Amino acid sequence: MAAFIQSILSEFSSQGSTTESVLVASGNAQPPAMAYHLHVPRIELVVKGALTMLLPKGSDRVVKCTRPVGTITYIPANSWNSPQWESPVICMSIVFWKQDVGFSISNWDGTRFKEVEKFNLQNSSSTVRDRLLELAESLAWAQDRTGETFAHIVYALLSDLLYQITEGMNNHKGTFTLLDEIKSHLDSHYHMEINRENVAEAFNISPGYLSRLFSRESDIKFNEYLKLVRISRSKTLLTNTNLKINEISEKCGFTDTNYFCKVFRDSNDCTPLEYRRKNKGASQ
Repeated sequence: MAAFIQSILSEFSSQGSTTESVLVASGNAQPPAMAYHLHVPRIELVVKGALTMLLPKGSDRVVKCTRPVGTITYIPANSWNSPQWESPVICMSIVFWKQDVGFSISNWDGTRFKEVEKFNLQNSSSTVRDRLLELAESLAWAQDRTGETFAHIVYALLSDLLYQITEGMNNHKGTFTLLDEIKSHLDSHYHMEINRENVAEAFNISPGYLSRLFSRESDIKFNEYLKLVRISRSKTLLTNTNLKINEISEKCGFTDTNYFCKVFRDSNDCTPLEYRRKNKGASQ
């Protein structure tokens, strides 16, 4: 996975900075239902095909734009974007958490998600990247039309990530931590009856230390990360299978369907059925 991300970043970094290729979601319009809305900055790269999105612009405008292959969309902290998934596309989302960087590669074939792959660059703090993000955030809301300086900053961010990924591949020991191991365990065992106590036991640490590890080295608590993994998997099952909601709930590790629906709605502003209709078609 790291090698694939490296190749994508390398291709984007080598194409050169242009104002035409960078768009900023800089507006105050309210996000529609099921928009991606985070408190941290993000970057969307179109790797293949074209991605149609709704974006905020100005004080109250919502614009619909189609981003072709090779283009970049910067979404500042507390802004949003809403992909419409109208045509086949492969895109990569980059989320800049406090200490980690999250990568998500989505492959939409025009009717459903064929693949959604995720990768975390753990404990990857970079003075250069922190400064670039600070500059990007300070300038983003003024970018009704992308300026040359802002475009250079975005491409510099991609170059810094490329350097970090390459260094990590050359030195696995330096980037693969205990927290990586635990998150990988949760990614693989989300469907089982797991909790803080039995995960801590599996790694021969105390439950208290496990909680402190997440607090110290991650932007998300243990239970929240587990719910995030389970909800992410449920989305794949909702769009790619005809399983009933209670079956999906069980397969994703939830013992109570009502609780699953509540957690899903809290994190997505819609019910599982509404999400299925939106992403799979109302006839499903």
